[in-house]
Amino acid sequence: MSSNSLRWTAYAAALWLAVVPAAGSAELDVPTPYVPSTELNVDEMLRLADVRPGDVVYDLGSGDGRVVIAAARDYGARGVGLELDAVLVDDSRRAAQRAGVAARTEFRQADVLTASLRDATVVTMYLLPPLVRRLQDRLYDELRPGARIVAHDYPFPDWTADRRVQISKTFYLYTVPARVAGVWHLAGPGGRRYDLALEQRYQEIKGAARVRGGILPAFDARLEGTRLRFVLMDGDDAYRYEGTVQGDRIAGRVRWGLGPQQQDAEWEARRDGR
Repeated sequence: MSSNSLRWTAYAAALWLAVVPAAGSAELDVPTPYVPSTELNVDEMLRLADVRPGDVVYDLGSGDGRVVIAAARDYGARGVGLELDAVLVDDSRRAAQRAGVAARTEFRQADVLTASLRDATVVTMYLLPPLVRRLQDRLYDELRPGARIVAHDYPFPDWTADRRVQISKTFYLYTVPARVAGVWHLAGPGGRRYDLALEQRYQEIKGAARVRGGILPAFDARLEGTRLRFVLMDGDDAYRYEGTVQGDRIAGRVRWGLGPQQQDAEWEARRDGR
């Protein structure tokens, strides 16, 4: 290896260590370099998020605005770009004018760690790991259940992605889950009453129902945004519950029985507020 190559390798390694601290070291507040996504990668992110005309797409660290513009131009959504660099914000506004989507886009000079994100139904980001780590719980806490997040290359450290897709680059899809942890008083079919206890870590849930005869594990428990599913084995039947979470209430339908003998009914649960 030439001396120039050795110097470049050493420089690149030093730069990486400065931007991405070693495990256990203090995080460094350094500017995130602007590295634009390709047009193909932009489209893959928006496809993975299933962006539709009713969505509000926030791009964190929006650079020249290409994600926001594509969301408005190609998917009919409304887009908001958050970017610290005032020059890039101005460039983005001019690009939106040229693309004919200025009325459906907005670009703000803002810090992604402090700017309000509550209006977003979709968030996209191509940011380095220290910033992704700091955004993880903020996005989980601030976005509404059902909102989708797509991370380009760098996933959240503790939140398992719902989907991981590799097409040229790697993309991670997260759906913000409803909060279901706690004890729910469930009214099932045939006058059945349960106290359903649920534990939650992001979208991963587990639980069990307490009945007079003992404990019924909640099998195949899944939470996708506001959609909750689980199975209770009561007697010889499997009761398959599906419902929508609305704050402290869950309502939906439950199915049981085999083949043409299958039955279904409405069910409801209320969270214990004590």
